[in-house]
Amino acid sequence: MTDRFTGRALSLLERHIVAKLLSPEFPGAEELRSQLAAARVIGHWGAESPSVDLEVPADVPEARIADGIIPATGTVTDGSGELVGELLVWVSGGKLSALEFSWHGDAAPTELPDPGLVAVRAE
Repeated sequence: MTDRFTGRALSLLERHIVAKLLSPEFPGAEELRSQLAAARVIGHWGAESPSVDLEVPADVPEARIADGIIPATGTVTDGSGELVGELLVWVSGGKLSALEFSWHGDAAPTELPDPGLVAVRAE
């Protein structure tokens, strides 16, 4: 039986941000980095939301990591250094499952930030 795989490839910006969030060393990071090339966007969290659901084909090896948020967070600041939000990568069943941009303030972001404005910290 062949899996039907739909969606679209990650944009260059999505790929850069997920790669940056996967750059620290933590258990499962290497496997998750290897999944990035095969990951596809299968949904958006809202019409204007830059947060997306991801899917990795079944034949790509799983990472040995608990379901939930990876142990690395991207802190997002604006050009003046003020905190505007956080970027999170979610995992389910050992596979990349979502990229979330949570924000601070009243106005929800409609696009992902420049990777240069993202500082990654491992937890």
